[in-house]
Amino acid sequence: MSAPELTESRWAALHGIAIARALSMFGTVVTIWALIFRERAEGPMALASMFIAAGLPYILFGPWAGWVADRFSTRQIIPVVSVVQAGLTLAFIVDVPFWAVLVMIFGYNAIAAIESPAWQALIPQLAKPGDLTRVYGFNQGYTAAGQIGAPVAAGILVGTTGFVWPFVIDAASFLVLAVVPFVLRVNRPGHQPHVDHKESALAGYRHLWGDALLRPVTILLATFILAIGVVNTGEVFLIMDIMGANETQYGIIAALFAVGNLVGSSILGFRAIGPEGQPRGLVLSLWVLSTGILALAISPNLWVVAVANTIAGLSHAVLHATANTMLQTRTPEKIRGRVNAAFSGFMTFGNIIATAIGGFALGIWGIREVIVTSSVLSFVALVIWQRAVWRAKAEPLSESVDD
Repeated sequence: MSAPELTESRWAALHGIAIARALSMFGTVVTIWALIFRERAEGPMALASMFIAAGLPYILFGPWAGWVADRFSTRQIIPVVSVVQAGLTLAFIVDVPFWAVLVMIFGYNAIAAIESPAWQALIPQLAKPGDLTRVYGFNQGYTAAGQIGAPVAAGILVGTTGFVWPFVIDAASFLVLAVVPFVLRVNRPGHQPHVDHKESALAGYRHLWGDALLRPVTILLATFILAIGVVNTGEVFLIMDIMGANETQYGIIAALFAVGNLVGSSILGFRAIGPEGQPRGLVLSLWVLSTGILALAISPNLWVVAVANTIAGLSHAVLHATANTMLQTRTPEKIRGRVNAAFSGFMTFGNIIATAIGGFALGIWGIREVIVTSSVLSFVALVIWQRAVWRAKAEPLSESVDD
């Protein structure tokens, strides 16, 4: 049975969820940068291994994480995983060998792999399809606002207090998130699969590959991420080691990406993008993002890096809103958790492969050369795959699907 059609979007609840998740994201980004600052001395391959440890759970556990998000209600999932994440975050305070840090990062993200599709699957039950790009716009806006302050906060906290408060702040944000479904009176009930067979957990992957629009969108984004994933590892070395920025300067420059994201998201929060414009908006945003990364790689100084990061943030706002709207409107409600988990798995797979290759390449060749090569490859991916997406129409899908 399909969910009843909304006559009006629940704007108060949608804003409340967006704010709570943005606060949690603020804490998570503070944790990420604290770990990067603490482990940077281990070298490029070590940072690459951190990103790999963070991404592997989304691939290894994606089908089951999505199944859990569909099988159990929001009020069952979110409190449990949020409390567990709070405990895992506090464990980062302990000074342990680097291999143990990787294990902890893996566990932290294994829980996040369940939380994210659960929230994503809830949103379309609170918003009409025509309002979704606006919803994802202000979601990104709130998140960007948190991300603007997070790298700066991490740099200041690490520089003045060490490696305790960043993790305490992140843990506290998860405890706040645990009570949100009850405070806002929102809930997506669990679904009992009507066909109980071994492939039910893989319904998300089957749907992504079978949908005429989501298949080329997924392929394009995965290949694009594969091309530019090295930037995650190389950016910190380019800006700090080659250009000489300190932790605070790097935090400010990183925050400018979020500033651009905030500006773009604010515009989208007031003006929705219709089904006919969503595929083209996604393609255009990828072209701008690739250009921004190329500008970052060849930047002669920190000022150019700042401008490139801001432009990349603007394009990311459009990319996020269009990709997520198409993903939700082209997916039947009862498998949204599995489809969101599968989509994250594809994106993470591309990022992990790129990060592993990037960590190896950065240890052999110059940082600028590797990032320029990544940018060129992203342009190639766009030329190959953009046509199938550009000409598509993102009309909402009917709710009938075989589980």
